[in-house]
Amino acid sequence: MTAAVLLVYSSVKVYSQEPGLKAGLLKITALSDSLNRINPPEKLYLQFDKPYYAPGDTVWFKAWLFNAAAFTPSGKSGILYVDIANDSNKVVKQYKLPVVSGLSWGNIWLDEREFSPGFYTIRAYTNWMRNFGGDGFFYKSFSVSSGNENSLLVTTHFNNAIVDGKNMLGAKLLLTDLNKMPFSVKPMQLEVIDGSKHLYKQKLMTGVDGSLDLNFNIPSKSPGLEIIAETVLKENKVVIPVTINRPENADVQFLPEGGNLVAGLPARIGFKAVGEDGRGLDISGVIMGNDQKQITDFKSVHNGMGAFYLNVLPAENYTAKVTLAGGIIKTFPLPAVKNSGTVFRVNNRPEKDSLEVFLYATDDIVQKNSGYFLIGRARGIVCYAADVGFKKGNLIKGKIAKKLFPLGILHFTLLASDGQPLNERLIFVDHHNNLNVQLNPDKPGYEQGDSVALNIKVTDGGGTPVRGSFSMSVTDDALVKQDTLNRENMVTHLQLTSELKGYVEEPGYYLSAQTNERMQALDNLLLTQGWIGYDWSKVFNPPGIIYQPEYELTVSGHVSSVFNKPLKGTDVVLFSRSPMILMDTITDKMGRFAFKRFPRVDTPIFLVKAVNKNGKSFNVGIVIDQTTVPEFIKPVAPPVSPWYVNSDTTLLNYTKNNASIKQQEIFVQGTHRLKEVRITGKKIVKESQNLNGPGNADVVLDEKDLEKAGKKSFLTLLEENVKGFSDQFPVTKPHWYYAHSKQVMVLVDGVFLADVFQPLDFYTYKNYLEEHNAEDAKGVEVMESPTFEAQYARRLDSLGDIDAYVFVEITTRGGHGPLIDNTPGMYLDKPMPISYAKQFYKPKYTVKDTAGHLPDRRSTIDWEPNIITGINGMAKVVFYTADKPSTYTITIEGGDMNGNIGSKTFKITVGRK
Repeated sequence: MTAAVLLVYSSVKVYSQEPGLKAGLLKITALSDSLNRINPPEKLYLQFDKPYYAPGDTVWFKAWLFNAAAFTPSGKSGILYVDIANDSNKVVKQYKLPVVSGLSWGNIWLDEREFSPGFYTIRAYTNWMRNFGGDGFFYKSFSVSSGNENSLLVTTHFNNAIVDGKNMLGAKLLLTDLNKMPFSVKPMQLEVIDGSKHLYKQKLMTGVDGSLDLNFNIPSKSPGLEIIAETVLKENKVVIPVTINRPENADVQFLPEGGNLVAGLPARIGFKAVGEDGRGLDISGVIMGNDQKQITDFKSVHNGMGAFYLNVLPAENYTAKVTLAGGIIKTFPLPAVKNSGTVFRVNNRPEKDSLEVFLYATDDIVQKNSGYFLIGRARGIVCYAADVGFKKGNLIKGKIAKKLFPLGILHFTLLASDGQPLNERLIFVDHHNNLNVQLNPDKPGYEQGDSVALNIKVTDGGGTPVRGSFSMSVTDDALVKQDTLNRENMVTHLQLTSELKGYVEEPGYYLSAQTNERMQALDNLLLTQGWIGYDWSKVFNPPGIIYQPEYELTVSGHVSSVFNKPLKGTDVVLFSRSPMILMDTITDKMGRFAFKRFPRVDTPIFLVKAVNKNGKSFNVGIVIDQTTVPEFIKPVAPPVSPWYVNSDTTLLNYTKNNASIKQQEIFVQGTHRLKEVRITGKKIVKESQNLNGPGNADVVLDEKDLEKAGKKSFLTLLEENVKGFSDQFPVTKPHWYYAHSKQVMVLVDGVFLADVFQPLDFYTYKNYLEEHNAEDAKGVEVMESPTFEAQYARRLDSLGDIDAYVFVEITTRGGHGPLIDNTPGMYLDKPMPISYAKQFYKPKYTVKDTAGHLPDRRSTIDWEPNIITGINGMAKVVFYTADKPSTYTITIEGGDMNGNIGSKTFKITVGRK
């Protein structure tokens, strides 16, 4: 190799005997360098207090926003977005947080009215990150579990077999209550569905032990198979995912190192086997050639991944005969053999300080005597660049010092002289210089209600004390299971999984201990899931920047004339009533304006007004810039069973504990529980055209409710507040929106949509409801019971059977009916408020009150989002233990904000008094 250069945002020197190659290499490295310097990507990580929650819980988290190349605080963004979506990829809640010096922390209250039991995914990102694609967003999935007297636990056992050529599944279900008492002799309605297809339906009686047995046909492939079991009276219902691993549905991929199998050249081939449930599947097998004779064998090392060597011969078609569970053998073809090409191999020996690099080429390529570029990129930065040529034969070999690269994944690419990528390979470089976090408790063990003082010390790889920002969670092992292998931490996310495509099973396994077995498993992971295909076209033709970085809360927009021409020098005033804010500015030559430097505003509602030179708003139009929400695309991951299916003991304890907390809140020890008395204030919608009188409806959303709803469309409001609302229409009725088979009729300011849009078909109706949002309205009233429908029956007798309808009255701010227009020159803006973190509550006990306080049932014992180590690398944290003897898991994560990070887990023991 003729030249190697370390590039870190600096000028590049390339030494080469070929001036043309030198110029090309300089061009590639300079373009890549300038891209990252001008538009540096960001990388984000969030730590949470625990992996799962219950309705009414609070999610505590801390965010680190880094410059992706250096792991220093990002200087681009001061605003962080956090979205939470449900199983259907529908965003349930959105939050906007301030970021200062790359740090932010906050909390999310899981309101029972908004977060029903199920699975949710948190997505975090900045507006700037959107320029680089959604793959760079941070994702975290969690479950919300809730138990009560009607909750059922389900233990499952599935057995599949082929009978008379059909796939048959036998399911044995065991139903119990939360206390593991059998759900005995209960009539149940069972239904089996596969996505939208209904496969099976039957009524069965549970046995004395709560058991149910059923057998049914299933498709050859059924990724969405579920059993729905519900009592006849509908007071108990469980949805049970059916997870089966049929060997015949296993998928095995074979991936040659560098990209291709080339005739006459040696190859190292990685492989990955995945079962029907999406998880790694251990396999073994043999490789055969055209003559069906065994050439070599192979066996997976970890989670279905492994590698083997093969001398590739011309005109061979290689196949793999794979042995799966139960002795089933399945055959897979290897990639086709190419007659011409290059092969790129890297040996990364943990004990060596250099990488061994081998480049092979076929004879025709050697004869061409062409030049190639070998580029090594880490964190998006070119750290190594060399021009190479096969002048001396088919093989080029050399060593590249690991010190040229930062800790983490290194992406090698061999490019032709025209910039076309030929081979790729990912390598993990480990300098063993992550931060070392030490924890020294003030006692060897603790008692119930005891004070705990933890002394934290952080040093770098050389033992030097480190100043930095850290966060710490303390959870009770009896209630919270912190699975360190399957759980992401700061190190695994930033240095490994965020650089790979697809789901990484057990990320904590690869970086937790530096053994030869784990290093081999890590290399196999990069051989198989490391095929990310870096898009070099973006280097030569970089895409334009669409999304600008956000530094603070900003209200911006533009003013135009009635002819849609920008108005320069127009006065624009912003007014807020709470808190009292009055700001003014003048539009620039493009008619644009911006308001910044706001004081803290919890619920921003701004009236923005533009006036012409005569002080009038006539013929002046104002438009406010709005931040769009990116489409929510959940990362692909294996399905997870609900908490009540094959319940983990710890999760079950957690669910029961939260049910006890709710009872504790209702019924305090030492008191008598009184009958519940509900005092409700009637909501009034001012200027409503409700025929029953304002506020007289089954559901009422007033102005405050709609302010909280923000930019939710009319359609979303109906979906959330009209029971049974759906466009799944009965066969005998026209396509429309229905609520439990009753047609939904919408009036706006007392005017039926059908009176304005004629004819009013379903799609016109749908578009109208989607185009207008809560900001346009100050009240929504739903009339679905006969009491409130009667008034409409007298007025709308032409509709026929009034019991077949649900009426929705929407009162707009303008009050002018369905044709909603903004007032000229004025705009009511309700930007998403910035969420500010609350303080985690930590009880303090004294010797006198430990026996008299209410039961302490905390699952998160302590949450510390802002631990700052001093110049000596030390910090101290104090908290009190809860009531029960247990073991606590302590997780500390963070960094020095100068490129170095660390994550460590500890245990302390709490015994009886």
